Amino acid sequence: MKKIAIGCGIFLVLVIGTVALLFYILTRPKYRDISREKPFTEIINQKLTTKRPTIILNYDMPRYEDYSYYLEDGNGFGMDSDLETIAEIPTGTEVVLDKIEIHSNWVSGSSTIYLFGNIYSEEKQKNYAFQYTWGYHHMLYEDKPYWTFELAFWQDEPLTEKYFIDVP
Repeated sequence: MKKIAIGCGIFLVLVIGTVALLFYILTRPKYRDISREKPFTEIINQKLTTKRPTIILNYDMPRYEDYSYYLEDGNGFGMDSDLETIAEIPTGTEVVLDKIEIHSNWVSGSSTIYLFGNIYSEEKQKNYAFQYTWGYHHMLYEDKPYWTFELAFWQDEPLTEKYFIDVP
C-alpha cells in the first residue's frame, strides 16, 4: 500500500510539473528581430532627425532594462499622457535606432513592433535609451495579414504600402 501511495504521489508531481511547463511554454511572449526587413532596413543604425516635437516618458514596464524610457510623438500614449515626462525633445534632434523587434503575446494574440534606440537631450545633457512602438497589424478578416505604418517622428509623410511581416 505504501508503494502505491508513493507511486501515485510521484505520478501526480510529474503531471502537475508537465502541465505547468506546457502552460509556461504556450503563454510566454515570443519575439523576433526584424531589423533586416522592409521598411526597417532604411532606418536601422542610421542617424534620423526628429521632424516634430517629441517627449521622453518614464515607462515602468520596459521590454528591456537597457531601454527604460518611452519616446512619444503623439502616436502611442499621447503627448498629454499621465506618465512622467522626463525630457522634451525639440525638432531637429538626432536619433539612432539600435534594434527593431516584433513581439507577440500568445495569450491575447496581439503583436507589436518595438523600435529601440538612443536620443540625446541638449537641454538635459543626457542620453536616453528608449523604446517606441510603430505600426498597425491588420489581421481580422484578412486572408493575408499585413502591417501599415503611421507617420513617425522622423518622417515627412507616412508609408502607404502594405508590409507582410511574419509574426513569431
